[in-house]
Amino acid sequence: MTEPGQQTARLPLVNKLFFTADHVGLQALSYFRQQWVLFFLAPPAIEGATRVPDVMVFGFPIDAVVVAGSLIFLGRFVDAFTDPLIGWWSDRTHSRWGRRIPFILFATPFYALFGALVWFLPMDGGSWWNAIYFVLMLELFFISATMSSGALEALVPEVTPTAGDRMNLISLIFLFAVFGAGLGLVAGGFIKDAYGFKITGVIFAVVALVFRSGSLAAVWRHARRDVPPARVPFWRGFRETLRNTQFLSFVPTFVMFTTGAGVMQGWIPFFAVAVLLQDKEGATSSFLSTSVIGGVVLAGIIIWLIFLTGKVTKRRVYGVCLIASGLVFPLFSLAGVVSSEHLVTQGLIFAFIAGMPMAAVFLLPKGLTADIADYDAVIRNERREALFYSTHTSLRRSRTRCRRCC
Repeated sequence: MTEPGQQTARLPLVNKLFFTADHVGLQALSYFRQQWVLFFLAPPAIEGATRVPDVMVFGFPIDAVVVAGSLIFLGRFVDAFTDPLIGWWSDRTHSRWGRRIPFILFATPFYALFGALVWFLPMDGGSWWNAIYFVLMLELFFISATMSSGALEALVPEVTPTAGDRMNLISLIFLFAVFGAGLGLVAGGFIKDAYGFKITGVIFAVVALVFRSGSLAAVWRHARRDVPPARVPFWRGFRETLRNTQFLSFVPTFVMFTTGAGVMQGWIPFFAVAVLLQDKEGATSSFLSTSVIGGVVLAGIIIWLIFLTGKVTKRRVYGVCLIASGLVFPLFSLAGVVSSEHLVTQGLIFAFIAGMPMAAVFLLPKGLTADIADYDAVIRNERREALFYSTHTSLRRSRTRCRRCC
């Protein structure tokens, strides 16, 4: 039996399944929040009153949607600074449980708690108390999520010592991430219509807690305890991370890719109401999301079959998906342009096509980041996985803030 702290040659299949199954809860919680939070704070007028106030700036009225986007920006603002700090802290941690497990163990309950409390605004109608509460809960959620999820992601290079192990793990992550996205995007809409935002938020927070706990148990005896903590000072480590040419080539593309996917995702509830003219926005959004996920699954199968040939690299497939996303994402704007009939059918077709290049978002980034972290460890003779993952996340979120406010 493997002793705690020793890295096995291979992570057992059962442990791989439980470790990667965390993405069911992670993606369900994340995708439901991303798709519905703007609609939750500032729904269209036909859906009822906003939960944040309109404001006047120098005599000019500012719509509640802009206010809501600004609140999401504020919730992300501090997070952009804390992400690299938490990653650096994790890389430097020394404990009898290793570098990552303490962060996962102690932050996970708060990750679930604040993930649910985001939906429990204290006042009815548009109120600044709602705005203050929302920003506070959102920021606490982001910090605890970075501590828990970031540390878990940083374990990927440690528990996959070979390229084959890594691709197998990434494939499992893809499958569970798609399933989790289905829960958040598809089931979430129906649950929201039936029980409201609060109950749905609690359900997904509990799901995230259960799956994260199972993932931690799966790697408890396999996460390395013998990796020396990094000693590089924060600003030096951060600068070196940003000077890594492989990292700099990858991150901007991923930021722009996820921005486009995020814009489309957050727009779907408004698209269902304003373009498709549906009064059941939750159910309609769920059907559209199902179509998107269908495209993701089909493309993911194709990508995996391509990898089995051994003739195409992750980088090449990722680049193709980037170009394809720029071509197909704008197709949503064509719904209703040619014909005002069968609007939902048009939306479903465009959603399926738009979902296909999104397979790269689920399948490839973690593997690419792990490869970059491995290469950096060879050059610098110390492992700084968490700083790479957290900086990657921070830059992506910075761009997400911009598109939420626009």
